Amino acid sequence: MAIVKRVVYVVPLLLGVVSLTFVLLQLAPGDIVSASVGDFPASEEYLAERRAALGLDKPVVLQYLQYLGSVFQGDLGYSFANRQAVLPLVLERLGATVLLIVTATAIAVTIGIPAGILAATTRRRALDNSVNVLALVGFSVPAFWLAQMALLAFALNLGWFPTQGMTTIGVPGGTFASVLDVASHLVLPACVVAVPETALIARITRTTAKGVLDSGYILTAVSKGLTHRAIVRRHVIRNSLLPTVTVLGYTFGTLVGGSILVETVFGWPGMGSLLYQAILNRDTSVVLGTVVVVAVLTLLVNVVTDIVYGIVDPRIREATSL
Repeated sequence: MAIVKRVVYVVPLLLGVVSLTFVLLQLAPGDIVSASVGDFPASEEYLAERRAALGLDKPVVLQYLQYLGSVFQGDLGYSFANRQAVLPLVLERLGATVLLIVTATAIAVTIGIPAGILAATTRRRALDNSVNVLALVGFSVPAFWLAQMALLAFALNLGWFPTQGMTTIGVPGGTFASVLDVASHLVLPACVVAVPETALIARITRTTAKGVLDSGYILTAVSKGLTHRAIVRRHVIRNSLLPTVTVLGYTFGTLVGGSILVETVFGWPGMGSLLYQAILNRDTSVVLGTVVVVAVLTLLVNVVTDIVYGIVDPRIREATSL
């Protein structure tokens, strides 16, 4: 029953996301007609004719209702800038973005959880403070600046990694060489996207682990003669992972948003770079379509996160089923 409630909640949330995005795009200056014309001189009659052909001369409310009806029928519109339907265009870029986010998440979990546990359980205050400072810096550094610095340092100056794209021209697909090629292109953007997520996971894990160490059952375990290492392994690590599950689910949308500029810097062919180009071109259909797909994925990930959290911690499942 609780799962059904969460799925039902997706519909009004999706409606709110679509409506808010539509309103913001309407408030932004210009449209796809003026963006396509650019600096070339064009008469008002021509611009009006083009807007009428695209349906941009209709009242905003009518445009909104028509678009809303199309969305709930699975039609995200047509991209006149790319000359194709929006949904296959977005889905074509989805795989690259998912690969980038999954890799960044794996990096964040691999580094963030041990760092947080180490900071909470160490008896060296300098080590705890160092992890705290590094996490704060990592969470505060702008992703766009960090991406440019990584590109300059490791791709242009040192030449360790490729500078742009996802693959190298001439490398045959479906081979081990192509896998290594994609991996070499993936390292820098994935690491940049992972930096703020790693910092967040480290800080949350540290805070949770310290709370576990201050719990009464830890004092009981100490009184029974358990060593510090055994307490960390049996109690601290296990109980500190639960909030991390929630963080990973609820920051999916943040990761997608953070990957937009990172994909643009590295030329990664994902939804982020598609959305960036659509904003520059005032391609409203692509912007709305990308936002809808990201919103649906984020909401579904959140639902799955709630389900997984309920499985891991039965107390949450019992509380939500009341």
